[in-house]
Amino acid sequence: MTIMKTKIFFTIAASAVMFGMTSCSDFLTEDNKVGETAELSYSTPNGLEGLVADCYTFARGWYGKEAGLGLSEMGTDLFYYGYDNKQKSLCSYTFTSASLGNGNTADNPCLDDYWELFYCATDVCNNAIKYVSDATFLSATTKNQYLGETHFLRAFYYFHLVNIWGDVPYFDTPTTAQVFKPVRMAENKVYGKILEDIDKSIAYFDEAGYKTKEDGRANYWAARALKARVLLYAASWISEQLGLQIEGNDEYASMSTAQLYAAAKTEAEAVIGASDYASFYTNYADVWSMKNESYNTNKEALFGITYSQDLKTTVNCLPKRYRLSGGSPMDYNSLITRTGYSRGGSAMLLMFVPMWNNGADDFGGSGTGHDKNGNITEKDKTRIFIRSLADATSYLPSSETGEDIFVADKYSPYGRGFTRYLPSLRLWQLLDSRKATDQRYEATLLTHYDVASPKLYKNAKNYPEMQQDTAIFYAMVDGNSAEGEAMQAWAKNKYRIQFAAGGDIPVYTSMDPATALPTEKAKNPSDVYGDKRYNSYKIGGWCSFPGIKKFLDNVYDPTYRTHDISSRDAIVMRLPEMYLIKAEAELKTGGDALSTINELRSKRAISGQDNTTNEAASIDLILEERAIEFCGEQMRWFDLKRTGKLYEYINKYNAQASGAISGDATGKKFLYRPIPQSEMDAIQNPGEFKQNPGW
Repeated sequence: MTIMKTKIFFTIAASAVMFGMTSCSDFLTEDNKVGETAELSYSTPNGLEGLVADCYTFARGWYGKEAGLGLSEMGTDLFYYGYDNKQKSLCSYTFTSASLGNGNTADNPCLDDYWELFYCATDVCNNAIKYVSDATFLSATTKNQYLGETHFLRAFYYFHLVNIWGDVPYFDTPTTAQVFKPVRMAENKVYGKILEDIDKSIAYFDEAGYKTKEDGRANYWAARALKARVLLYAASWISEQLGLQIEGNDEYASMSTAQLYAAAKTEAEAVIGASDYASFYTNYADVWSMKNESYNTNKEALFGITYSQDLKTTVNCLPKRYRLSGGSPMDYNSLITRTGYSRGGSAMLLMFVPMWNNGADDFGGSGTGHDKNGNITEKDKTRIFIRSLADATSYLPSSETGEDIFVADKYSPYGRGFTRYLPSLRLWQLLDSRKATDQRYEATLLTHYDVASPKLYKNAKNYPEMQQDTAIFYAMVDGNSAEGEAMQAWAKNKYRIQFAAGGDIPVYTSMDPATALPTEKAKNPSDVYGDKRYNSYKIGGWCSFPGIKKFLDNVYDPTYRTHDISSRDAIVMRLPEMYLIKAEAELKTGGDALSTINELRSKRAISGQDNTTNEAASIDLILEERAIEFCGEQMRWFDLKRTGKLYEYINKYNAQASGAISGDATGKKFLYRPIPQSEMDAIQNPGEFKQNPGW
């Protein structure tokens, strides 16, 4: 347990995987076997079960975490960074290859963390494959299941590595010695290795008969779904965009672009046909209800990363880093761990909501919040009314009745003390265009914030005519239009209204997605309201905006009432993706892509409404459908990259990022992330091991 190195290329030996790790799900938490050899530790069924469990652990550093979200969804057409986002340079493409370290949480892409995380993950998988393969004490069924899981996960982690960095070093055996001169494997060869692992995984799962969902574990149908995704990427990126063929895998090396798309379609159709494994909810919102959040019970989930309901357990936490500081393993950046190493969970509920006191002074207030014992919980004696909609404390007094109103259960849906990401004008427009026919508009976008109780209406002293529960309403309207002016006149004294652009309180600077930016400070609407209560940065679009609500906790848990982390499982693959993989494959091979798209759209239709389209099938239509179905689900950056749409869509729809993108004369630099500088500094073969172009 003492073999710890400072760079991930100087990877650790097999025995080190036991240092401080915990399993990624409830099926086992491995004991810390410091001082034991790997051969001894993995000579029992329990030891191997723990090792397999450890293979899953690292996925929690990417799925449901802020930094992983930044690398997979931001800098695209769908989201802007908010007021105090911690990865602004990443979102605007102004970052560098510099390794910023754990101390920098103000603006850190966390590339060095993820390089290490994924290579640690693959090394643990390599160890698991070795020791499971060598075990003579496991039943054939258990051995096949474990090998199915570990080959699946090794493919899964390398799939992330190759899509982030392109050519990467590839190791398929445990690393037992220092690697001073790593070799980058061409990405088309890495794809060959990934597909080899997935095919082995499928065969092992099939032999074991392991085809049902279980919390925290991959299975036969998860592997078929992953294969569909990988083949789609191989067709669209490796073959179509790069003009290469898969290498090092005879099964796929001779396949043309069309054949790869056809193979992706075959896998997607197989998963679609497994109706006893996954099916659609009639109500799309049920996909996101915490009552259905568990991967193994969610009807539409194909594979997911499990978070235990007991947030205080270390089962939810990442292992420590392999990298040392002062002789001890370092922590991963807090943008990845979120709440550290004593408890953990998903941070998705925190990422897409506005600032909780975004009302500034316009709602007024009536005293402080307090707990059930009457202890004041706010130093500020002037309560901001919006906090009565979303308060971490338990009670607020009603200025009308004087009684205490319980508000803690209304906390999560409304805001935080920070703003990380907000929907782009493009995403809001896409969702709004479907609101009459498509369930996904209402289930995805939080366009109005409601008062916690009717008994708190009178607390809003600047809105004396408030009669309904709405306190803030966001309208996809130009506030300077006749419609906008009429809406604003109606809302006066009743509730605050914010328009997409124009009016007194615009969310964006323009109704044109190519130029729109989140507003940073609302103008003084003295001509309408006669005061300056809106003249605050807290009410600008970078703090006050329609939130994304599908990741919010909708079940109040008094044990964790502050909701600063969630037990929600991160669903990595869902059934609708298989329909859109099928549609994209049909688009490229002459099939009826529109029919497949409309089949999915019909599943998402509001009852009694026709949600189909007659628009000609195109990659833009498919990407629109993927935006509406999967926004925020950690796929968008990769979708735009692999389809050759990243630069085009940023220039059309994201003014925060278009400047840097337009400055890239090659049009290729930002298709890959830079290898962290700490790794470049550590190698001894810089003439052979090159940095990615442009970095």
